Amino acid sequence: MEDGKLRSREWTSNSSPRYWWHRLPGMDFVPPVYSDLAVEEWDIIRDWYAETDRSGLIGEAAVPLISTLHGFILGNRAARIVQLGTHAGYSTLLLGFALRRMNAPRGLFTLDIDAQMCSIARRWVERAGLQEFVRVAIGSSLDPGAVNSARDFVDGPPELVILDSSHEYRATLVELDLWYHALAAGGLLVVHDVSRFAQGFDLTGEGGVRRAFDEWRARNREAETFLLNGEAQSMDSPRAFYKDACGLGLIHKPAG
Repeated sequence: MEDGKLRSREWTSNSSPRYWWHRLPGMDFVPPVYSDLAVEEWDIIRDWYAETDRSGLIGEAAVPLISTLHGFILGNRAARIVQLGTHAGYSTLLLGFALRRMNAPRGLFTLDIDAQMCSIARRWVERAGLQEFVRVAIGSSLDPGAVNSARDFVDGPPELVILDSSHEYRATLVELDLWYHALAAGGLLVVHDVSRFAQGFDLTGEGGVRRAFDEWRARNREAETFLLNGEAQSMDSPRAFYKDACGLGLIHKPAG
């Protein structure tokens, strides 16, 4: 049985780079994204971390991003969500738990091109009993057919799209066009890895998500856009209000 007061606080002394947030000054507390979980839900997350620590499948969203998403979803009952980039299923689990709390079945369609990652994520979704709320799909987020599959599962245009996939400049441009068009009026597109630092994640060396975001919003001025911590140059950059050095882009589609 876990200690409800400890939970993620045990990571404040863990030197692994993935636990960087927990080592920041003043972060010796359990953020609501973890403290609000039922005991059995926290056990799932704790075990997920233990397994992925052993296997080296590290690449999940950090506390600033997942907490931001948590607030958007629970604060507004966002019940039609698309996630582009599943990885090993960390955020899929936490978003699924939020949907279950809201009693919002068929609320998350998560898509990844990597069959192995999808298999791992599905296993954890099944272990958590979230099949009613989450669909893990194998496929390309550049494929217009994926939009139809997502709409079919969540029963309408997505209210929230989370883009965290290849990190490549050209692919991200296609994704922004495709999924902004698919977004419900008044909906929100959340784009991870939009900082200068995160441009290094683009294996093509063409400028990554940041270049795509800048060019896309210059061409789509009807969209309301905002960039958080976009000028971070490294994980050691001075910490802005938004603590994730990977940065976060927000694209709001006007309601009318």
